[in-house]
Amino acid sequence: MNEILKGTNVMALIDAIAAIIVFIAMMVDLACGLYKARLRGDAKRSEALKRTGFKFVLYEGSMLIAAGVDLLIHFSHLFKLLGWDLLFGIPLVTIGLGIFWCVVEFLSVREKADEKIHTEISKAEKLAQALGTREELISILAETIQKTNLKKE
Repeated sequence: MNEILKGTNVMALIDAIAAIIVFIAMMVDLACGLYKARLRGDAKRSEALKRTGFKFVLYEGSMLIAAGVDLLIHFSHLFKLLGWDLLFGIPLVTIGLGIFWCVVEFLSVREKADEKIHTEISKAEKLAQALGTREELISILAETIQKTNLKKE
């Protein structure tokens, strides 16, 4: 029995560290999203926080499944059978998936900044096109100021 379980404690430690690193990457993404929303004056919506909860279940659940796959590979001595003794006891599936999720989170942090800036520029451009000429804009502003002054009186 000791021969079967040999090396699993190190694998469990590596699996836990990988899961914690993925969790930290998720929290960095959440913090960046909240910070950028605050800078733009956007409301912090519950849908965004729900997505983070769903992401947590997806990411950490998949990390747990990957750890299970690595454990089964370890129990089957697959790497020894293939002559890859050096890889025996290393949770390659968990490490690979952890790297994948961290890259996804990195791209998410980068895209949030670029995407939201492009969205704001696009909105401003559409608004400018909708306003029309300079004369029309001045006319709209004058009417608005006049209506505001009438309401105050």
